[in-house]
Amino acid sequence: MSLDQRLESPARALSPGMRLQGWGTGLTLLAVWLLLIAATGLYRPDFLSHQTVLAVSFTMSIVGVMAIGQGLVAISGGFLDLSQPAALIASSLVAVRLSEAGLPFAFVILGAVLTGMAWGFANAVIIVGAKLNPVIVTLATNFIGLAALYFAFQLAEVPLGSAIHQFGRAKLLGLPAIWWPMLALVLVVGFLIPRTRYGRRAIAVGGNRMAARARGISLKATRFAIFTAAGGFVGFAGVLFCATSGPFNPSSANALQLNVIAGVILAGISLSGGRGNFWLLLLSVGFLSTIPTALVFFGLSSDTQSIFQGLILISAVAFDGYRARRGIP
Repeated sequence: MSLDQRLESPARALSPGMRLQGWGTGLTLLAVWLLLIAATGLYRPDFLSHQTVLAVSFTMSIVGVMAIGQGLVAISGGFLDLSQPAALIASSLVAVRLSEAGLPFAFVILGAVLTGMAWGFANAVIIVGAKLNPVIVTLATNFIGLAALYFAFQLAEVPLGSAIHQFGRAKLLGLPAIWWPMLALVLVVGFLIPRTRYGRRAIAVGGNRMAARARGISLKATRFAIFTAAGGFVGFAGVLFCATSGPFNPSSANALQLNVIAGVILAGISLSGGRGNFWLLLLSVGFLSTIPTALVFFGLSSDTQSIFQGLILISAVAFDGYRARRGIP
C-alpha cells in the first residue's frame, strides 16, 4: 500500500485507538470542571447564574479559537507558537481599521484572517529557512511584533454601532454570538484532522519526523501549511477579541497566552506532537475559563488568579511529559 493510500484510508484514520484517544482525559476534565462549578455554587449560590455563563462563554470564545491554532502547531511537532498575542493584536488592529473604513463585515473578517495567515507564514519562513527552533523564533517575533505595534498605535477600538461592534454584543440562544463560531470551528477541525490527508500528515510529522520524511512527506511544506493555518485561526480570534474587548492596546492579549497553552495540553494534545483530540478543547478551555470567575466568587485577588493559572500550566506540562514517557494516548 502506498503512502497516500495509507494516509487516506478511512479505516486507518478512524481506528479504535484514534477514535477513543484522550477520552479518559476528557472524562477527568469534565469531572474536575463539574466539581469546580459545584464547589463554587455551594459557597456562593449566585455563581450559578446566567451572568456567569456569559462570562465563561466570552472567555471560551477567544481562547478556544486561539487554542485550535496552537493545537495545530503542537500536534505537528512544532511544540508552541509563542507569537500568538502579537498576531492577535495585529489582526484586531486590521479589523478595526477596515471597520473604520466602512468595509462590509465579511471583508473585515477576511482582512483579519489574512493578516493572521501572513503572520504564520512569516514565522514559517524564518523557522524553515533558517532551520531554527519554532519556540525561539515565535518568542522573538512576538517581542518584535509587540514593539512594532506600539509604534503603530496606543489604543484602538471598533467603531460604535458598526457590524463588528454589534456582533460582539449580540446573543444567540442565550449565549454570546461569538461563542457559536468557536464551537463550530472546534467541531469541524476535530472531525477533519484524523480524516483528511492534510491532518494525518500533520500528525505523522509530529509523531515521527524522520519516518514521515522517509515516507515522502515534505516537512517544509507541512510546516508552512501548519503555521499559516494556525495564524488564520489567530486572525479570526482577533475579530472576536476586538468585537468584545472595547479599547485595547498592544499588550492587551498577553494574559490569554497561559490559558491557550494550558488548554491545549489539558485537552491531551501533546507538545511533542503526533497525538491529540481537538474536541476536548471544549472541556479544557471551558474549565480554564471558569476558574477566574470562580476565584472572584471565592474573594481571591487577580494576583492569586495568576498564581493558580501558572500552577495549572506547570501541572499540565508535567502531565504531558508523564503521558509521553508512559505512552499514554
